[in-house]
Amino acid sequence: MSMSGSHSSKLLSHPDKLLIDHLRNVGKMASKTVADKSLNLVESNLLKDMAYIIGITHDFGKATKFFQNYILEKDEKKRRSLKSIETTHHGLLSAFFTYSLVKEYLKQSKIEGGISEHLPIISFLAVKRHHGNLLNAMDEISDVDADEEDVLRTAEKQIETMDIAELGDMLSALVLEGNINLNINIKDVKNYILKGIMTDIFNEKRQVRNLGDKDDIFPYFLNQFLYSVLIDADKTDAGLDGISLDRLDIAGDLVDIYRANHFMGNSENINSLRNQIYEEAMDRIKSWNLNQKIISLNVPTGTGKTLTALSMSLKLRERLEKEKNIKPRIIYSLPFLSIIDQNYGVFDGVIFPKEQSESDTIKPPANPCDETEDETKPKGTHKDSRLLLKHHHLADVSYETDDEEYEADKSLLLLEGWNSEIIVTTFWQLFNTLFSNRNRQLRKFNKLANAIIILDEVQAVPHRYWQLIHDALTLLCDKFNSYVILITATQPLIFEEGAGEIQEIAERKEEYFRSLDRIDLMPMIEKALSLDEFKAILKNDLENEKDKDFLIVLNTINSATNIFDYISGLELENTKMCYLSTSVVPKERLKRINQIKETKGSAGPRKVIVSTQLIEAGVDIDADRVYRDFAPMDSINQVAGRCNRGSSNKEKGLVSVFILKDDRKEFYKYIYDPFLIEKTLEILRPKKGPIKESEFLELNNKYFKAVKRGMGEKDSKDSLDCITGLAFKDLSKKFKLIEDDLPTLNVFVELDEAAEKIWKQYQNLRHEKNNLERTKRYLKMKKCFSDYLISAPKKFAGPLVIDDSNIGHISRVELDNFYDKNTGFKRSGAGEGTIFF
Repeated sequence: MSMSGSHSSKLLSHPDKLLIDHLRNVGKMASKTVADKSLNLVESNLLKDMAYIIGITHDFGKATKFFQNYILEKDEKKRRSLKSIETTHHGLLSAFFTYSLVKEYLKQSKIEGGISEHLPIISFLAVKRHHGNLLNAMDEISDVDADEEDVLRTAEKQIETMDIAELGDMLSALVLEGNINLNINIKDVKNYILKGIMTDIFNEKRQVRNLGDKDDIFPYFLNQFLYSVLIDADKTDAGLDGISLDRLDIAGDLVDIYRANHFMGNSENINSLRNQIYEEAMDRIKSWNLNQKIISLNVPTGTGKTLTALSMSLKLRERLEKEKNIKPRIIYSLPFLSIIDQNYGVFDGVIFPKEQSESDTIKPPANPCDETEDETKPKGTHKDSRLLLKHHHLADVSYETDDEEYEADKSLLLLEGWNSEIIVTTFWQLFNTLFSNRNRQLRKFNKLANAIIILDEVQAVPHRYWQLIHDALTLLCDKFNSYVILITATQPLIFEEGAGEIQEIAERKEEYFRSLDRIDLMPMIEKALSLDEFKAILKNDLENEKDKDFLIVLNTINSATNIFDYISGLELENTKMCYLSTSVVPKERLKRINQIKETKGSAGPRKVIVSTQLIEAGVDIDADRVYRDFAPMDSINQVAGRCNRGSSNKEKGLVSVFILKDDRKEFYKYIYDPFLIEKTLEILRPKKGPIKESEFLELNNKYFKAVKRGMGEKDSKDSLDCITGLAFKDLSKKFKLIEDDLPTLNVFVELDEAAEKIWKQYQNLRHEKNNLERTKRYLKMKKCFSDYLISAPKKFAGPLVIDDSNIGHISRVELDNFYDKNTGFKRSGAGEGTIFF
C-alpha cells in the first residue's frame, strides 16, 4: 500500500492506495498537464489552479464509511452488492465538493467574467462523470433538481459517515501543497452542500442556455480539455503508478537521413518530382510564419506526400521548441485501416532505422498469440513506443520502452492515452476525440493541445462535416496553439485559401500537376452498362493487352465477386489473380497487398486485381490499366493514383470510368451521396475524349467549388448546436463519421491452423472467472484474434452465432460452406444498400 505523504489518514481510494496520495497525485498531474501547455488564453494560470482543485477533490466522496466498507471488502460477491448501493457511489458527492470549492476559490480570488463564468458547472460535470460518459449539461442539472430531496437525503447520509475534521485537514494540506490561494472551512462547505448548493446548481441552467444562444464553441473545448486532463491523470495514477511519462526528443533531420539512405541517386521520372516537392517543402518550413497554423500540402498522387509531411512536422516541431518553447506531439491520422499499417511502416523505418524496421513489409512476429511462448526479449531490442505508436481499434495492445515491455492492461492505458511523440491513428479516433461524450475517447483530448495534427487523404472527410471540422480545428489552433497539416492530391474546400485560413506549402503545385503525363482518364459514361456488357469489354482488353497489369475497382462486394469469378473463369495465361475486399480476413488481405507490392515491376505473370474501394486511397499498388465503377470525383482521382504510379514505363497508363448497374439501378446509387454524384457528372459529362493528368488539378478545383456552393450544412449545424449547448450525449449521436446503414456482426474465420488455435484460446479465456485476468489475456491476443475477424451483414452472419458472445464463428470444418479462399465470406445478395471497404 502506498504510504507517501505526512498526513495520517488511512482512507483508501483504491485497494492499494491511500485517498490522500491519489488526490495529491491526480491534482499534481492535472495541474502539470495544463502548466506544460502553451495556451492562447489570458487565464492560463487560472486553468492550472482549476485543474489542481478538480484533481484533489474528484474522489472526495470516497471518504464516506459506505465507500470505505466497499473498498476493504475481500469477498467478491459482497463487494458487488455494496457497489450497487446508492450511498457507496462517490461521483455526485465529489462533484458537490468540487463545485463548492471552485465557487469559493473564484469568490476569494475576486475573479469574475471570462472563462470563470463557466468553470463551476464545467468542474461539476467533469467530476460527476469522471467514471462514465458525459451527458447533456442541461439534463445533468435538471436531473439533480428533479430529484432534489432524494439527492440531498443521500448526500446527508454520506456526509454523516465522514470524519469532517479529518477531511478538512486533508483538504487544507492539499491546498497548501498546491500553492492554491484558498482559505477553507470544511464545515462551511458541508453546510453549503446540504443547504445552498442546489439553488446555485439549478441557476446554472440559465448559464448553459445562454451558451447555446451565443454560438460560442469555446466553452465546449474548455470543458473537454479539463475533463480530459482529469480523467487522464486519474487513470494514469490508478493504473500506471511509477511509470515515467517523460517526453523524449526526436531529431528534425530523420527523414533527410532516411531518404539519403533509400532514394538518393535516382533522379529519373517521378523521383525527380518527388525530390523537387520535398526540397521546396523543407525550404519553406524553415522560414514558415508560425502564426499561420493551418497548412496545405496539395500535390499529385505518388509524389511522396507521407515522408514530406513527416519531415515537415519534425522540422516544425524543432522550430516550435526552440522559438516558442512548445514541444508538440505529432498526430498523423488516416481515413482507412487498409493503409494505416503501410504508412506506419514508413514512419517505423524513419524512427527506427535498423534491420527490425517494418518499413518494407508489415510482418507479424512468430507465434504472436502463443500463450506458452517466452516473450522475453534481449535488453535493448525493444522499439520505444514513447517515440512512435499506432492506435486504432484493431491495433496490437503492446507498449514498449528501450528495456521493458508492459503487460496488456498497462499497455492499453498507455496507448489510449497517446503517450508517445508520434501517434499514427485513424480519422475515427481523431474526430471522436473532438466530437464525442465517451470517457475512453475524451481521455486523450488534452493531447490535441499544442499538437501538430496531420490529416492525410483529407478528401475522405464527409462534406456534411466541413463546417464543423473547420470551426473546431480553427479554435484548436487559435486557443490551444495546435497546427494542422492537410495532405491530399484532391484538396477539399474545408478552409478558404483566399481568406487566409490555410496556406499552401508547395507554392509550385500548379507546375507540379501540369508537369505530369503518366495517365489519361477516359470517362465512358454515355450510358450505364450491365455487368455482362462490362465483362465483354474486360475480356477483350485482358486478352488483347496480355502484358498489362489491371486494377478493377467496383462499388459493391457482390459486383466485385461477380467480376473476379468471371475473369478467373477465363483462365488467362501468365496471369496472377488477386481479390481485395473486407469479406477477406485482414491477415490474408494484408498478405495479398504485400505480395502485390513485392512483385511490382518484377518479371513474372501480369497481375489482375479486383477490389472494392479499400484500394483507392493511399495503398501503394501500381497498375497499367485501371477500370473504375462510377464514384465521386475525389474517389476517381484517388484510384487514378494507383495507375502508372512509378511512371517507369514510357507508355502512359489508362484509367477508364464506367457506370455499371444491376437489374434495379446503378451501383453507385447504393453507396454514394447523390449530391456528390451529380456534381461529378456535371464536371465529367462535358469532357470529350481522354482527360490528361495535367488537367486533374483544375478538374478537382471545379468539383470542390461546386460541392461547396451546393452543399447543405444541416449536419454541421446540428452538431455545432450541440457543442454550443454542451449537449455532449446528443453530439455523440449526431456526429457519425461512418454511417451504420446495415446491421452487421463480427465473424471469426478459422482460415488456418493458427486461427484454430487462437479460437481455442478465446474460448478458454471466456471461462476465466477473474475479470481482470480475463481482460489481460484478451488484450494480449486481441490483435491476432482481429486478424481473422470480418464484419458481415447480420442477416447472413446471424446463424453463425452459437452462444452469447455475439460473434459468429466459421470452423475449419465448415470453411468451404461459408468462406471462399479467394473472395472471402460467402453471401447471396449482400452488399447492395451498404458500403463495404
